[in-house]
Amino acid sequence: MFRNRFKISVILLTLFGILINCGDSLKGKPTSAIPELAGFYVNERSKEWFENGKIKIQTLWIRRTAKGEMEFSHQILTRLQFSVSENREELKVKSGKLQTSDRELLFFETNGKEFHRNYHGHNSPNPKSWAIRSFGPFMKVKDFSKLIGEGTGRSAELAQDKNSIVFSNGDVYRRIGNPLLGRISINLGKFKKTLDNEVAGVVLFTLDGEAFPQTEGKQNFFALFSTTDNIAVGTPIKIAEFPGQVQEVFEHVAVVELNKMKPGIAAPGVQNFSSVILDGVVDTKTISQKESTDELIRRLKQDPNVSKEELIRELEKLKNKE
Repeated sequence: MFRNRFKISVILLTLFGILINCGDSLKGKPTSAIPELAGFYVNERSKEWFENGKIKIQTLWIRRTAKGEMEFSHQILTRLQFSVSENREELKVKSGKLQTSDRELLFFETNGKEFHRNYHGHNSPNPKSWAIRSFGPFMKVKDFSKLIGEGTGRSAELAQDKNSIVFSNGDVYRRIGNPLLGRISINLGKFKKTLDNEVAGVVLFTLDGEAFPQTEGKQNFFALFSTTDNIAVGTPIKIAEFPGQVQEVFEHVAVVELNKMKPGIAAPGVQNFSSVILDGVVDTKTISQKESTDELIRRLKQDPNVSKEELIRELEKLKNKE
């Protein structure tokens, strides 16, 4: 009887091992990530959604940490209009770690959150005309975490030109602007500011006078960013390669505008999904300065399963730098 139980246990363990190995895994030997992988990407399907009348966009932000590791944040922003309940925007964010083998990629989701921000303004039939300032703040409604190895891996491949990522399900994400590497120096008013080069955005649509107060000679746009942590009102940007600035900042999104045109000069045409990048000088050889309190906080938010011992080690490192 004991022998039969032992055989059954061996069989079950063998089957379990087979199931584990059937999950997504790198085909090649793990290698250091290609630096150009870091960047802000937009799912090509987003354009189809907009063409079909939906205000929905799917993005992927990949950043290189000070330790040389790759982290990602996957966002889905949707504006929803209802006949009964409150109109709102929904933001779903999934974050985690990234493993690479040359151009082969494996995304491991460790944390997921969902946020809602309700709209309290005039219910215009066209959601693009909803007053930007009538939205409340993003409020978290869901929060969950996963352990790496629970089938959370998603396989993908970096294209030969290093400008797009193709997932195993066929989804294609194209990068906005250049790779987000090093640090960037910008002129903010009378001051020069240097920060990690991790900010990029994409224009969703043009704002009309109902959605945002208009200034004569200027165009305003609603844009989604990789992060809004380091941008402020007046931050110099380029919208589809044309000079502009940030007009108003909210969480994850912002109102951006082209600089005022001279009389007699027509404003340049800016299409939906045009790039928004910081207007400054990039030093790609400089290493990120995020190996600090900000870096540790970001890691804890993305991976709540960090052990107490690891947390203590990281805090001791920060203390020794003081």
